[in-house]
Parts: sequence; C-alpha cells; structure tokens
Amino acid sequence: MKPPIRASDARAADIPGPAAATPDADLGPEWPWQSCLLPFAVFILIGLFEPVPSGGGLAGALGIPYSVYPLIYALRIVATLAAVGAFWPPIRRWIGRTTWWPLPLGIGLVVPWIVLATLQRELGWAPAATERSGFNPFEQFAAGSATGWAFLAVRMIGLVAVVPLVEELFLRGFLMRYVINEDFWTVPFGTLSAASAAACLVYALATHPGEAIAAVCWFAVVSGIAAATRRPIDAILAHAGTNLALGCYVLATGNWWLM
Repeated sequence: MKPPIRASDARAADIPGPAAATPDADLGPEWPWQSCLLPFAVFILIGLFEPVPSGGGLAGALGIPYSVYPLIYALRIVATLAAVGAFWPPIRRWIGRTTWWPLPLGIGLVVPWIVLATLQRELGWAPAATERSGFNPFEQFAAGSATGWAFLAVRMIGLVAVVPLVEELFLRGFLMRYVINEDFWTVPFGTLSAASAAACLVYALATHPGEAIAAVCWFAVVSGIAAATRRPIDAILAHAGTNLALGCYVLATGNWWLM
C-alpha cells in the first residue's frame, strides 16, 4: 500500500494541480479511486432495486414488491459497509479528527432542509419520478413490534453512519476534486473553484430533485465547512448531524416521505 500523498511529494514529482500551493496539505486518501468510489458505487447500485409505494422504477419493472424493501435496504447497508471495510484503514487515516462544532451545526441545518423541502412539495415542484421509499416500519409491520424497531435501527445506521461517509467520500472526496484535476488526490480537500461549485450544484439537483431547493442550499453550506477546515471528517459529521435530526423528526411527526 502506497504511503499518504502530501503536497510536497506531489510538487517534488512535478504533479500538476493546486497541490503545489499548499505544502502542508494532507492529500489522499491512499488507494484514492477505490476508497472514494467503490462504497458509493455499491450503495447506488443496490439502491436501484429498492421498491417504492407506487410500484415504479426498476424494482417495479422487475416485479419486486414493496414489502421486501427492508430486506433490500439491509443488504444495501451490509454490502456498502463491506466495501468501506475493505479500504477502511486508508479512509480512516485520511478523514482526520474533528472539532466539536460540525455535528451540532449539521443538526441545526435540518431546519432549513425541512422547511424548504416542505415548501417545494406544497408548491408541487417534486417530480413523481423522484418518489422516495417512505417506508414506515410501524405501518408495514405490527405497530411497536420488535421487527419494526429492528428495521428502524438498520435504517438509522444507514441514514446517520453510512450515507454521510460514502456520499462525502464521493462528492467532496472525489467529484469536486476530479473536476479540478484528474489526479484528484493531488487536490487539497475542500478546494473550491467554479468547476467544483458547479459539480456540487449538479450533484445536489441530480440526487435530490424532490428537495432541490433544500439540497442546493445545504450542499453549499457543507462545501463551505469543507473549505473552512479542510478536514473530510467535518463534512461527514455535519452530514451525519443533519441526517440524525431528520430521522428523529420523521419518527416524531410521521412524515416518512422525507426518507
């Protein structure tokens, strides 16, 4: 396994890109393509088979019933964690240590997310093709059943631990750096440019069309966190905070359409 790449190494090797301007930047991660892309690819691929209430999408075309959503989601989380585990040492070394404030800030960011997502829904700007699973375990299983709580635990693990990690590894670890330099591991994490900002905007709109307004604002703020601290863990924990608060809100209000 190759050692962590630093900007000084990149400069010495005459690797082009912004690394030369930041001699103390901790670049990487090691095995950059696998670490940043593989977990996200597994997560997205299996997600294509998740059924939605209307019976649409690939799952509907394949005749996969809505009732098997918990099984497919659990498989999705297990497979993604396996992909993360395969490259966890280099990922863990790269993401760094956090400070105290990204997590509570992320929790606070759930308020504009909910307000803007609800506004877009009420205005009818949410395309039907972007329907979420909205799986309520206490409606699909017996109310208050152990099975319902067990699936909710799996769902929260995915929401709070898996999604923030794999999405941030892909978006800010790979995509926003790749549009600056194809050798993206030579670009310091958190580097912002017109190209990386545009990539973030496109990603927000493509992956959250049903909450496009909220997504554009939220992703912009978290990109600001990444640019301010240059530590991947801060973006990951801000993401986790928002998702944790969103999960608690859904559980308290029954607005499962947000999940």
